[in-house]
Amino acid sequence: MTGLTCTDICSGIIELHSIKHWLIDGGFEVEYFHAAEDPQAVRNQVFDIVSKFNHVRIDSVIAEKSNIPASLQSTGQIYPFMVEKLYNNLLGGGVERRKSDKVFIFMDRESAHSRERESLIKGMKKYLSQHLPRTPYQILMHASMSHLYLQVVDYCSWAIYRKWEMSDRRSYDKIQWLMKSESIIFVK
Repeated sequence: MTGLTCTDICSGIIELHSIKHWLIDGGFEVEYFHAAEDPQAVRNQVFDIVSKFNHVRIDSVIAEKSNIPASLQSTGQIYPFMVEKLYNNLLGGGVERRKSDKVFIFMDRESAHSRERESLIKGMKKYLSQHLPRTPYQILMHASMSHLYLQVVDYCSWAIYRKWEMSDRRSYDKIQWLMKSESIIFVK
């Protein structure tokens, strides 16, 4: 589970939009960015742009599914648990908190089944009500193709997955300086 926090919702958008059209002009069929489906040449271009971001931080929770304790194996249990771990890194745990008028949380609705979505939202609401009780928030489930930052977090999550699953650090090394935490849980 990976989260990306940004302080400026406009930075990088023009660059990503421009590279998309440059790639299309070069013969690539790019409707939106999706790391697992995009060719390496497209990923290289996107990671080159993301690696220059100075307004984001990436936090991730890594879990090996086969090692999750039986008490947490239902989606109703594991998602709130992982949300707590991720948001402790994003918003707490010694990390400097910024005063926010409102928090917007965008999640990719395509990556979770409806039961999982309910568990994710429930976990987030529980966490936010406990840790940011006076900060208004909005949780939005959007298709990743509708939001460039969801596409960026998909790319970051893919790079983290490749690092852990295949020892492929090529993309991860480009964004490593943006990584603020990688909490490893339930790994042998």
